[in-house]
Amino acid sequence: MYMDLSDEELTLKFKETGDVKFFEILMDRYKDRIYNFVMRYLSQREDCEDITEDVFVKVYFKISSFNPSKAKFSTWIFTIAKNSVYNKLKERKLISLNYDVVDDRMINNDYDDIVQEGLNKLDKKYRIVLLMYYMEGFKYEEISQILKIPINTVKTRIKRAKEFLKNEIKDYI
Repeated sequence: MYMDLSDEELTLKFKETGDVKFFEILMDRYKDRIYNFVMRYLSQREDCEDITEDVFVKVYFKISSFNPSKAKFSTWIFTIAKNSVYNKLKERKLISLNYDVVDDRMINNDYDDIVQEGLNKLDKKYRIVLLMYYMEGFKYEEISQILKIPINTVKTRIKRAKEFLKNEIKDYI
């Protein structure tokens, strides 16, 4: 019955009633995506579980500040996840981003190790837009909002990252 509600409708219902079933539906929708998003940055299962839990605790307590006229719920929650990951990385003083694919052509191919090696050489500002665009399915506008950078910068970073990676892996393909 409530499963058909949009994310924004669920947040409104939760704000209005305080009934946790609405929050639980949101959690069910996003827990795997948030975990996978965090896993691409941190790699360690325990850290990913902690960050994912932390994201939902923050969402629970900050949901009253969510404004659907400013951003989609998915944009808002992934912004919280990104900030939580960055805080953890600052805490570790280590940036280790793990990715499985570069673009649609490489999905389900045997290039994971080669692609991984190329991605490890890529600057983090390029890696994050690739992750968000190809792995999480965000649109340019959403990436722009989450990272707080202009849309043209998002497009440019994706283009440059793909050019860099194609150059890095051209001998293997």
